[in-house]
Amino acid sequence: MDLERRKVADLFEGHSGESIARWLQRHPGVEVVARDRSHVCREGINAGAPGALQVADRWHLLRSLALGLEAFLLRKRSMLGRAAATGTGEEGERLPGSIDEDVPTLPVRLGRPYGSVEGPAQKRHERLVERWKEIRRLHLVGASVKDIAEWVGTSHSAVYRYRERTDPPPRPSYRTRASVLDPYMPYLVRRWNEGCRSAKRLHQEIREMGYRHSIDTINRLLSSFRYTEQQGEKIPLAPRAKTGAIAGASPSAKNVAALFMRHEELLNAEQKEYLGRLCASDRALADARRLTQEFAKMVRNLEGEKLDGWLEEAAGCEASVIKKFAASLKKDLAAVRAGLTEEWSTGPVEGFITKLKLLNRQGYGRANFDRLRARALAA
Repeated sequence: MDLERRKVADLFEGHSGESIARWLQRHPGVEVVARDRSHVCREGINAGAPGALQVADRWHLLRSLALGLEAFLLRKRSMLGRAAATGTGEEGERLPGSIDEDVPTLPVRLGRPYGSVEGPAQKRHERLVERWKEIRRLHLVGASVKDIAEWVGTSHSAVYRYRERTDPPPRPSYRTRASVLDPYMPYLVRRWNEGCRSAKRLHQEIREMGYRHSIDTINRLLSSFRYTEQQGEKIPLAPRAKTGAIAGASPSAKNVAALFMRHEELLNAEQKEYLGRLCASDRALADARRLTQEFAKMVRNLEGEKLDGWLEEAAGCEASVIKKFAASLKKDLAAVRAGLTEEWSTGPVEGFITKLKLLNRQGYGRANFDRLRARALAA
């Protein structure tokens, strides 16, 4: 894609270093190439246009850091939960008449414990990566799709999906559905910690704040609070990455990683207090957040001249994830420095990919590559 004119330059089949090199050799006038951090793109550009300036895309830089942070925070999940519980304080005295005898305690919980969600998800992704490695290995030695599917124990569509991938499949992202109680959760948790156990009273109080739904939802929420207390735990005030929201029984690694990456001025008071408690509990977490904020600021403000100082500081910090990320940047230092200095990015390319998928769907899967290429160049 021609980033100067915001026009599609060409569309070629496959994603390999050889195909990229061949195309660049046929177009010798290319001076700047914006790319992701794939070694396939790097090797293809080095072979096809060795004199071109390579610019690492800034979104992919932040994405790599965010994924590393999530894996790092997953190993610190006990600290994430303790920092959330610390902010609630001790439970106060119960208010007179605060228990509703006519409201039954339902065995319902709004969320599962942190470990039961994050742990299995991580293991599923590890199995997926192992399956991808096996499919890729068999494909490279010339095995057919049918044989690979039988040997690996998967479907033909999965083999087609993974055999051409040169990098591991990413971990799927799961979104938590919003609740009608989200805007009122800080108030409800505070009233619970003050000793109010009456669903009727809480329903009346938040109706005055704008709540227009039934008491059953509040009843289920209080049941989950009772269950949490029966397990000997406190009701936490752990902020989600979404502004003003409250995480369920414990904050997830993905939520806290998002908070580490967010602009400091966009954090609300609750999120700042939580991050303060969390970073005070562990030096590695404090270093990870501080250096993440500094790197994100470099990316947003195109401050590539500060990269060398950041890399030196990252090499001596306590956070293993930052050390590993800094080491990966040094392997592609010229492109990373250009990405933090030049204004070029692959953003327009990502927008065109969405358009290309639309063109492909309009052909109902019947158009071959040549027809799709012609439509893409004419669009």
